[in-house]
Amino acid sequence: MTADSAVRAPRFRFLAGATAVFVLVAGCSSTGRITSRPAERSTTSTAERADASTTSAPDPAGATGALGFTPAALRWQKCDDAPGFECTTMAVPVDWDQPAGETVDLAIARQPATGDRIGSLLTNPGGPGGSGLDYLFQEPFSGDIAKRFDIVSWDPRGVGRSSPLGCGDRVAPFLRNDPDPDTPQEQTAIDADASAVAQECADEDATMLPHIGTETVARDLDAIRAALGDDKLTYVGFSYGTSIGLQYLRLFPAHARAIVLDGVVDPTVDLAGWLTQQTASIDAAINRAFSACIPSTGCPVDDLAATYDRVRERVERSPLTANDGTVIGPAELATGTVYASYDPSLWTELADALADAENGDGRAMRRMAQGYYDFGGFTAYLGVACLDSQHPVGSDAYRAFAQTLEELSPRFGGSIANELLPCAYWPTPPQPVTGVVTGEGGPPVLVLGNRGDAATPYENSVRVAKDLVNGHLVSNDGEGHTSYGRSRCVDDAVTAYLIDLDVPATDPDCR
Repeated sequence: MTADSAVRAPRFRFLAGATAVFVLVAGCSSTGRITSRPAERSTTSTAERADASTTSAPDPAGATGALGFTPAALRWQKCDDAPGFECTTMAVPVDWDQPAGETVDLAIARQPATGDRIGSLLTNPGGPGGSGLDYLFQEPFSGDIAKRFDIVSWDPRGVGRSSPLGCGDRVAPFLRNDPDPDTPQEQTAIDADASAVAQECADEDATMLPHIGTETVARDLDAIRAALGDDKLTYVGFSYGTSIGLQYLRLFPAHARAIVLDGVVDPTVDLAGWLTQQTASIDAAINRAFSACIPSTGCPVDDLAATYDRVRERVERSPLTANDGTVIGPAELATGTVYASYDPSLWTELADALADAENGDGRAMRRMAQGYYDFGGFTAYLGVACLDSQHPVGSDAYRAFAQTLEELSPRFGGSIANELLPCAYWPTPPQPVTGVVTGEGGPPVLVLGNRGDAATPYENSVRVAKDLVNGHLVSNDGEGHTSYGRSRCVDDAVTAYLIDLDVPATDPDCR
């Protein structure tokens, strides 16, 4: 790992169920809000106090004038409980088609450059539902990149400190259902709880739900770029963050300086298509994890796949309950196992957790399942996923789709499909943003793909790099979700591109 490698942040949930582990660092603690546009407004977070040093961004550059909106200059102050970082908030229109209407506050943070500054580097860790601020506070970039750029991230609208969606009370009951229902009673229960999640969001967030899609977030990103005073955007998007980057290239190619897409979400498929892609890749990754469990190398069981199947049969009959009240049923078992598919460093933990569960102790598996979900971000995840692409509507249509994934992956297909079952009842009609993105009129784009990526299959990166008129593919021959920080070869290519705008003469094949 080079000096410019990412500090390996927890994986955030990809647009179809990647890992969500949120390290809750209390930086700018403002939750944001929706307001009517005032005549004048301060963009200072309520978490930032007057005794903090204050700096202003340069005048907004290349503002989104075509949309009838010019962002105010940002006022930066020290972040609460995040030394070395600066925080602010910024008002953007709730509806970009009505730029003079209601606004929503976006929470933004930056790590100032330590050397000869090129400009800002904006980054999104994935999701939907991932907090950019929590990610930034883990210092994901270092070395020359941190010297030359202000590293900037934000909580997208509906997430974290940026007017988070108010619904969510019904999420935990929904996620406790058997994710692979095989009786009418189980199907009725999961349908009812999925419908309740959707109804709660309709009741609590009717104003915001139509305006949290990826196209809207890309417009927010351009407004942030302008407010930072950067003529052109330098951006690194991981996982779902690649969707934001691709939409930005579609909308504002001439505003881009350098775009890195790591762990690419296929922009051409609908919900059924990308869940099908992911089911196949997750199933393959877990089978590799099962096969890697060899007793002679310290694996606690002889056959990890058979152990999983025995534990699954057991918890289907009766969930495990520990002395501390920990419960593990079919949902926790499937979720915790899928969690392990995103990083090979979790494979040993998975083997130990399954061995413990077979011996009646489900605590380790429960911890893995809890690592997958952040209930506060889950409704934002649903909101974007259900809005961005066409999907089956109603219980019957969705159940038929889920059955196709169960056939593709008998162990995990039902769990992967039914995680998004609330989309079948979602109150806001889809606003699809699917289609080929060429990036015509934009800069060269660096596309990273890891061959063993379970969340965003490597083939997505290959396809998108070909579709872009100036796409450059950097392949990594390894396991795990995303590539940056796993290989010196990958990291060096990213550093050269971001700083000097150098792209490889030939597409590198890294190891």
